[in-house]
Amino acid sequence: MTKYIEAVFNSKGRLSQTDHALKTVSLCEPMVVIKTKTRVCIMAKQTVGDDNKLSNWNSKIFIIDKSVGLAGCGLKTDLKIVVKRARKIAKNFSFVFGKQISARLLTTELSSFFQEFTYSRGIRPLGLCIFIIGFTTEGPDLFQLNPDGNIFYIKANVIGKKSNYGLKFLNKRWNKNLTYTETLFASFFSLKETTEGELKSSDIELAIIQKDVNFKILDKKEINNLIMNFDSVQK
Repeated sequence: MTKYIEAVFNSKGRLSQTDHALKTVSLCEPMVVIKTKTRVCIMAKQTVGDDNKLSNWNSKIFIIDKSVGLAGCGLKTDLKIVVKRARKIAKNFSFVFGKQISARLLTTELSSFFQEFTYSRGIRPLGLCIFIIGFTTEGPDLFQLNPDGNIFYIKANVIGKKSNYGLKFLNKRWNKNLTYTETLFASFFSLKETTEGELKSSDIELAIIQKDVNFKILDKKEINNLIMNFDSVQK
């Protein structure tokens, strides 16, 4: 009979499988999130496989509900599972309570879902980190959920390949009073710091949520129009 190891802890008392999952995230294409007083912006570098260029699952950013979005960095198959679960949770909540789910409540529900993969028999932790973005009457919300189910209420972050380079730039540029243009500028150049060679608009995914505006994923034409002047700007 095959024996499954439910959990393996290292000498530091950490779950080894979740450390491996975080390592997977650090090898994926980078993603930048920024929250200000009035908006949340998320920008990611997209990698489109030759085998499935037209698939929606090549995206890293997804609409869960009108005022809630989700973005993930890590294994594509795991992200697909999480997005489907998030949409199911949001749909059930809307059906029962007659209103849209908040980013905070969705994060809590997904945290329990993530934790199930850290102690259930015969499965591994999910190999991704996700950001959950929303907007309430009190302002924008931005949460980070790690493979072990830990929740962080954050203001900005860069995750993925060479994220430390992007974080250095972001730490110098971020403040809560950034304007719309300044937010896009900081996102673009933080992402560019993690990238070798030229960063083209066709390689970028971008989504924004702000007051009185639903969570919106911009198309390639809109992205190009927004960032085409950034390359000429000296940092």
